[in-house]
Amino acid sequence: MGTRPSSSRWVKLLAQAATGAFLLLPWLALAARAAEHSEEAESEHAELPNLLSIIHTLWREPIDSWLDSVNSHLPALLRIEWVNIENLFFAFLVVAILSVFAIIVTRRRELKPKNRLYVFAENAVESVYGLFSQVLGEETRKYIPLVGTLFIYILCMNLFGLIPLMKSPTSVWGINVAMAISVFFYVQWQGIVRNGVLGYIKHLIGEPRWLFFLNFPLHIIEELIKPVSLSLRLFGNILGEDTLLAVFAGLMFLIPGVVKLPLHFPFLFLALIFSTIQALIFSMLTAVYILLMLPEEGHAH
Repeated sequence: MGTRPSSSRWVKLLAQAATGAFLLLPWLALAARAAEHSEEAESEHAELPNLLSIIHTLWREPIDSWLDSVNSHLPALLRIEWVNIENLFFAFLVVAILSVFAIIVTRRRELKPKNRLYVFAENAVESVYGLFSQVLGEETRKYIPLVGTLFIYILCMNLFGLIPLMKSPTSVWGINVAMAISVFFYVQWQGIVRNGVLGYIKHLIGEPRWLFFLNFPLHIIEELIKPVSLSLRLFGNILGEDTLLAVFAGLMFLIPGVVKLPLHFPFLFLALIFSTIQALIFSMLTAVYILLMLPEEGHAH
């Protein structure tokens, strides 16, 4: 296992992680298009009200009128629905909060930091680094900005729905597939850069070489399935989690009497656990995909 970076470099890694989040943003534009096609499915499941859904309820007519005027100038495939705005708003809001946090924490660097926020951030980054070093080994320093950013970003998005009037952007498939597509292209790019074009093709052909007519298409299908499985796993779990909370929160209004028991409260702790697990699975599988694409000598821990 490679040596860990010095304490003075933790803040640089944190800043790189925050900057890396913005690399995901172009792909988040795909979420609006994907969410539009799944709008009917989304409207059928229960979910807790969020800030933007309340705003839409209060001013439905002017908002819908504005959207209609905008959509009249757009092709059918690019038309915007309010649910698209909700999902992208909260996804960008999480990025903004993490970026501001990183800027504040890294503003004043000290050899022996006394700021508790700085110490917390440094310990968090060190823990994430140590976690992924078990998989990536000596390659951890190179890839921690990506996999670490994914873990922190997805975890925060998962937990965002537990905050009153907020929403988990990962409960929408479009947001997740945007991140999964980013991972897919990054992994393929690393395979070409680290192996060369010929080595990348040999990797897809696999062993034994004489079965290339069978291995090559199977490996292509395998690579294409990875972003689908990544996105659907995260989407299904967080959607189910949010639906469960919404259903039990609604049941408390069926209890007779003035005092209402928050029936969904025990499930909040379960949601904390599952949100962390899903963020870990997505980011850890990303690390594994990267490791599998590296040359054989890069697999040594």
